Amino acid sequence: MERELTDRLPVHETATPADVDLVRVTEAAALAAARFTGRGDQDRVKSVAASAMLQALEELGMGGRVILGPRGDGILSVGSIVGVEGGFDFGVYPVEGASLVSRGLPNAISMVVAGPPGCFPSLPAVAYMEKAVVGAPARGALDLDDGVADNLRRVAFARDCRVADLTVAVLDRPRHQGLIEEVRAAGARILNLEDGDITGGLLAAADWTGVDAMLGIGGLQEAIMAACAVSCLGGDVQCRLWPRNDEERILAGEDGARLYGAAELVPEGIAVAITGVTGGALLGPVFYGGGFAQTQSLILNARTGTVRRVTTRHQVTRPAS
Repeated sequence: MERELTDRLPVHETATPADVDLVRVTEAAALAAARFTGRGDQDRVKSVAASAMLQALEELGMGGRVILGPRGDGILSVGSIVGVEGGFDFGVYPVEGASLVSRGLPNAISMVVAGPPGCFPSLPAVAYMEKAVVGAPARGALDLDDGVADNLRRVAFARDCRVADLTVAVLDRPRHQGLIEEVRAAGARILNLEDGDITGGLLAAADWTGVDAMLGIGGLQEAIMAACAVSCLGGDVQCRLWPRNDEERILAGEDGARLYGAAELVPEGIAVAITGVTGGALLGPVFYGGGFAQTQSLILNARTGTVRRVTTRHQVTRPAS
């Protein structure tokens, strides 16, 4: 039935990969990364996850170009070609929170966004964005031109609760010290995240995590990827470029003051897959048993509006001792 509904849509009729295929990509990366949970080797976590993700994409015949992803020169870095160019544009994060995995801490995920070629927005080459995310009940409550207290009051009103009842996710970074003080002064609770720029937004958008909002400054590419998932989850996002220096202020130009919402950041016809690596409020962790492993994933489809939480048991070969 879902395939029939998809075929009736007029745009990008063949451009979105099958959801079940896309989640196999993040499952592969998560299974590879989770083998190194708590073993203190962050670089190994990144490399095995990227290799597993690339192999899964190639085995599934899902070719295209990586448009969004983590900074660096890895095998799935921005600009990389997967298989035959022209099939899809990808946003990839083989593992967000590699340091979390290496230290055995929660909230690491693997994520892929896929859509038709040319679908992702082209923004000024500024590394960071200021961002705010809320779930579906508070859609329309965000305005980054207003102060933190005003935004939290509107979110609380939309959720029919007090500001003191809200939980706000914030990345634990020195640049957020002033923001944290504003949230505290407003009376809301704070969930400090050691890592997980994308995960913070997902925690705020999902309705089963106990997180009501995410505020802060993080990567531009992560902001776009998070916005794709947040929109599919029914949440709301607002972002603004955050130039770090005069060079980036020149690059931002008039767009430096512009507010970007889902309409500007989220393409039509995308599909998103996210798999938990170390687990947390969003998704359960990878765990291993005798000859099997289990993963928990989110499969999101912008066209159909479907949100699936999928628990999968995989047959695996026992590693050598």
